[in-house]
Amino acid sequence: METQLEMSLFHNTLDLPESELKVRQLKAGSQNARVLEFFRLNPNKAYTPGEIKTFCCFYNSPLTSIRRAMTDLTKLGYLEKTKEKRAGEYGELNFCWKLRC
Repeated sequence: METQLEMSLFHNTLDLPESELKVRQLKAGSQNARVLEFFRLNPNKAYTPGEIKTFCCFYNSPLTSIRRAMTDLTKLGYLEKTKEKRAGEYGELNFCWKLRC
């Protein structure tokens, strides 16, 4: 599965040229790896995308990128979405994810 993780699921909705697409795929793959490492270091807790953005120091990354990474990792079988919800940055409820056992 590690190979799949590195071959990011970057969504080319802008029809980027091949050269720029590769750069974006590598960046997204790196985000996936950092998010997964955080969950592996904290295996018994669940986190919202906003918490991951803060705890992993993704200050310059859009929250949508963190959500994409968590969705990719869920699709690859590394994470699972829980039924637990917590208030996010603007008071809206957000689902939590945890490391899949």
